[in-house]
Amino acid sequence: MWLMYTTVIGYMVILLFVGLFIMHFLKKGMVAEDASTIDPIPEQDHSLDL
Repeated sequence: MWLMYTTVIGYMVILLFVGLFIMHFLKKGMVAEDASTIDPIPEQDHSLDL
């Protein structure tokens, strides 16, 4: 029984580290400031609401 618990906890730890590793590089590659450089915020609101 202890082997099953150890295996499940081990897999969870490995998945956690893999997820953190992937998120680290995704956040590094996707800089939030690039959004306003690529698509600047419009100065006027052109909504169609009457």
